[in-house]
Order: sequence, then structure tokens, then C-alpha cells
Amino acid sequence: MKSLPNPCLVLACQAFVWLPAMAQNALTVPVEIVRVSNPDLAAESRGSVMLYRLHPQYTFQSVQGNSRTELSLGGMIERSGNTDLSASRSLPSVGLLWENSSPVDVVALRASLEEASTRETEFAEFGRVTQDSTQRTATLRGTWTRNLTAGSSLELAASHARLSYDRPLLVDYAETLASALYRIEASASSRYSLFASAARLNPDGGGEGASRRQLGVGYETDIRDGLSLNATAGAVRSTAPRKKTVPVGGLRLTYRGERINYQVAWSRDVSTGASLGGYMRSQDFEASLTYPFTASTSLSLGFNRAQSLETDRDVGTTAYARIRSELTRFWTFTMGLEQRRAMPFGGPTARGNSVAVGLVYAHPNF
Repeated sequence: MKSLPNPCLVLACQAFVWLPAMAQNALTVPVEIVRVSNPDLAAESRGSVMLYRLHPQYTFQSVQGNSRTELSLGGMIERSGNTDLSASRSLPSVGLLWENSSPVDVVALRASLEEASTRETEFAEFGRVTQDSTQRTATLRGTWTRNLTAGSSLELAASHARLSYDRPLLVDYAETLASALYRIEASASSRYSLFASAARLNPDGGGEGASRRQLGVGYETDIRDGLSLNATAGAVRSTAPRKKTVPVGGLRLTYRGERINYQVAWSRDVSTGASLGGYMRSQDFEASLTYPFTASTSLSLGFNRAQSLETDRDVGTTAYARIRSELTRFWTFTMGLEQRRAMPFGGPTARGNSVAVGLVYAHPNF
């Protein structure tokens, strides 16, 4: 595994010097016990495993005049009852945001470093079952937003991301991206946007680099109170693993009511993939609903479907049901059921289930 990127660590440490003594902060600590059957989603299950998870998150925020600084520290500590089926892991995360606002401009600088399981990231984005590896992502990003008129704005952004893995079969790479977004208000309830981006991906080991260019338009509208629609459409030109231009886009319908919330979304995009070290097409669908039984207890239902649109055309689906119940001001009980299905192209369908029980400690002003 590669050494930690120095810029992110330096920025995170300096945040403690920059921030004043008086500031807002928050602490959240979920603790969870999960029983997972067939965790690697093999065609023939090798059994079940107990996972013990601790996922603390601490946020420290300061506002001085026109400037806002925010530091977030967290991670996911997971211990496995059977490391042959699922590895024990510690996945830290650190993020730093500095933002300066004026009546017409907003400048923001972000730095982050986080680790994740490729078993989770690849399945969520491409529906692919991959080896149990750790993915480390270090990102630096800057944005500048300017209000051109009372109803229009321009946003310019640039970022550099470095991804590395602890398994040699996955390709480490760096990606540099620049983008521009122009937004205009058509009315009090609708907005149009025009966006463009260009990215360059360079894999380690002297492999062939890849480029990605995108043009698109967007439309947002508030259909009625609590109900909104967001739509995008465009095209992406990428050069690896092979040169091609493909259509991309998405639709998202969101409703937030007094008692019920729901969301339905579909998207088709081109993004980086760990297995090939290039750009890959994918298609995703998700739907979720939250219904409160009482003032302190709610039920959430959801379904996600991710599909690779490359030659493998793998499909992965996740269906879940979760209950949250506030026990006291700071403590919440959680329970969840989840089923996953992996449908590799030309192969048998694999299924896995999980049952989770946990407690969450949350203090908004720790």
C-alpha cells in the first residue's frame, strides 16, 4: 500500500491551529453488530460471518466573518468473526473545508483522505463482485462561484484525486479534472444549467492514460410544495479502455412531506473503475421511502440496482428495510435487514443477506 499523501495530512493538522477555541462541533458514534450470509456473494455460499462495527464521526466548524472552516474526522472499524470470509479492517477518513464568501463570490478549498472496501464501492457503482481489497482516495479540490446577475451564476472547479489499493490486481491511478457550470433561473421555481468537464487519468506502472470530456444540460424544477424534479442529459467522450462517445444523463424525483419522504432516481454515467484503470459506463436506479410511525420511530425502505455497461454487463441489486427509534435525546436504536443479489454476465446468480442491530450516540454540540 502506498504511503499517505502529505498534502492532506498537513492540511488536516494545520486545521487545529487555524480554528479558534470557540466553535461548533458534533459527535456521532454508531455501534453495530451484523450477521452476513455469503459476504463475498459467491455462486455457492461459503457460510456466514459476524461483523462488529464502530463508525465514529467528529465535525469541528468555525465561522469568522466571511470565512468558514470545517474539519471532519472519522472512520469505520470493523472486526470479523471469520477473516477467511470477510477481512477485519480499519478505514479512517479526514476532511478539511475552507470557504470564503462575499456578496458575489464564493471560494472553497477542500482536502480529503478516506479508505473504503472495494467490495462495497465496486458493487454499489458497477454491480460487480470483486476481491476484498482496501481503496484509499486522496482528493484536493477547489471551486470558485460567481453571481453574474440576480438570476445567473458561474462555477469553475478543479480537482486532483489519487486512488491506490492494497492488492496488486487492482490498478492504482491519479485523475485530474476541470469543470465549468453555468446556471440561470428561468422562474422562481425552475432553473437551467449548462456544464462541461475534462479529465485525465494516469494509471501507475506506465500503463496507457485515458481522457474523458463531457458536455451536458440540466433542468431543476419545484413541481409543487415538497416535490422537485432534477434532470440532466449530455454526452461523454472517453479514450480508454476504447475510444467512444456515449450518451449520459439522469432523472431524480424527490418528495419531502410532513409525514412521508421518498426519492426515485435513474442515471447513466462514465466513471473510473478499479479493475481496468480506465473509464467505464454504468447505469444505476434507486428508490427509497421513509415513513414515521411515531414522532420517535421511523421505517425506511429502499432498492438499488447498479449495472456495468461494458462487455461484462454485471448487475448488482440491494433491497433493505431499516428501523430507527430514538430512545433518549442522544441515543437511537437501529435495526436493519438487507438482501443483495449479484448477477454476473453469463454466470449464476448469487445471493447474500444481512441482519444488523445497533445503537447510535449523537451529540450535536459535543
